[in-house]
Amino acid sequence: MTYAEAVARLLALRGGEHAGMRQGLERIDGLLAALGHPEAHYTLAQVGGTNGKGSIAAMLATILKAAGRRVGLYTSPHLVSFRERIRVNSEPIAADGVVDGVEALGTLIARFDATTFEATTALALDHFAREGVEIAVLEVGLGGRLDATTVGAPAVTVLSRIDLDHEAWLGTTLEAIAAEKAAIIRSGVALAAAQAPEATAVIIERAAAAGVPLLLEGRDLEVSVQQRSLAGQLIACSGPGWALARLPVRLLGTFQPSNALLAVAAARQLGAGDAAIREGLERARWPGRFQLVPGRPRLVLDAAHNPAGARALAASLREHFGGEPLTLVLGISRDKDAAAMLQALAPVARRLILTRAANPRAADPEALRAVVPPGVPAVEIASSAAQALAMATAPPASPIVCIAGSLFLVGEVLAQLAGAGDSPCRIENGTDSMESLFREDS
Repeated sequence: MTYAEAVARLLALRGGEHAGMRQGLERIDGLLAALGHPEAHYTLAQVGGTNGKGSIAAMLATILKAAGRRVGLYTSPHLVSFRERIRVNSEPIAADGVVDGVEALGTLIARFDATTFEATTALALDHFAREGVEIAVLEVGLGGRLDATTVGAPAVTVLSRIDLDHEAWLGTTLEAIAAEKAAIIRSGVALAAAQAPEATAVIIERAAAAGVPLLLEGRDLEVSVQQRSLAGQLIACSGPGWALARLPVRLLGTFQPSNALLAVAAARQLGAGDAAIREGLERARWPGRFQLVPGRPRLVLDAAHNPAGARALAASLREHFGGEPLTLVLGISRDKDAAAMLQALAPVARRLILTRAANPRAADPEALRAVVPPGVPAVEIASSAAQALAMATAPPASPIVCIAGSLFLVGEVLAQLAGAGDSPCRIENGTDSMESLFREDS
């Protein structure tokens, strides 16, 4: 079996690229039992929520690596290469490792009628055991209560900000969605971002019922931004009995300080020291989330795949670029609230290009045009990500071009910019210090 054949086999399973098409724990439990329960061989940290969980997981993994731990990181979906989903000490799984993993699963996939996400999760957990990881950081795919990553007894669970998304699977109210996501709290210590009151109440109730200590941003944990530029951010974090100042965060966006706070607090619970926290935060990157690509025009890539993500992106664009002329390239999946996303993002754009990713879930650009709010000076249609990028960057282009609305769209643009086939995105910067970019007296 070749690597391409192995990936094709996984992606052809029930559920395809969508983790939530068939929730339930009986199939992942069966797979892991047949594999000898690989998840029992290392400490587990599970990260859920709506937006920001991938960023938190990536920062937590790089901090733990800086602390000298051997760390597995499982995230989804991927941007450019399937190998990005499964990493050990920041390095993506080798192509041969994917093949070996699929072959190890063998007939188990058919026996348990596993979905794409379930089979990939089992492959990742088995790979981590084979690679001797000490801690595995698992990003929830969808929801939490019935997600395939909800296995074993995690030492730490983390909940990012919870907002409306995937209502068809998780419920139509914030309380219902929060209940699904908060169900990952079942052992160890739990940490949660600042939430709307109705979500906070659900999280507190769940932690109490599970007998799990809970640290909440705004009550037990605090973060503030000390300095911010396009080079990064310096933040101050604190929790019960500890405080750290001038922590360098490379990840941009007004939403990242809260994510960094949770990563720091989780890392402390798992034994990371102050030096490792500082180094890990400085090195961590998470492509496709307010990612800047230098050049003329400057490109901003941000998945922003739901209304809350769109609002956060709009706030970050205003924070960093003010009123600079901006072209927005937007592609949205059919199951998303496109009207709400456009309501948030359209006001920051002088020019709007609607397009679609090469994915069956992508909405028709003409359907998106129908829900564009009034007041956008120019609305254009592109049939593909490549055409949209060419239109947006052709002279005379605006100084800022933002590509957003879908991880699939951002992934296609990244692949085009890289000019390579299966080339995984990196999740660590080099060792150059960011501190010199900020003057203590500035």
